[in-house]
Amino acid sequence: MGDSPQKEFIMMEHSRVIFKNRLRGRKISLKRGLEIIYKLPFTGFIRNDKFWWWRNNIDWIKYLPIEYPSQGMLMVVRLNCDSKDPNTIRVVTTGGFASRKPQVLKKIYGKTNKE
Repeated sequence: MGDSPQKEFIMMEHSRVIFKNRLRGRKISLKRGLEIIYKLPFTGFIRNDKFWWWRNNIDWIKYLPIEYPSQGMLMVVRLNCDSKDPNTIRVVTTGGFASRKPQVLKKIYGKTNKE
């Protein structure tokens, strides 16, 4: 009942990325770009430390090369019909405080991204 400070919640925008060899090399919202490329709704993120929990709901995993904000590959996951959001895609993130920051992989199985 005193003057307690109210917490401000700021809605973060989805990152803007440049997909390699797609969408004319223009910056585009991560959500919109993935919906255009895969023609499936984007429903959010999966933290890499909670990936084990989602493993039974995953249909496929694809690695999508990006050039901006850093070069590497995004891990894009499609959820199957048994999940709470069926037939949708999600991006794997680093987890922790920046839970909406996509995880950009530099190498896959010991190979660098030199396409």
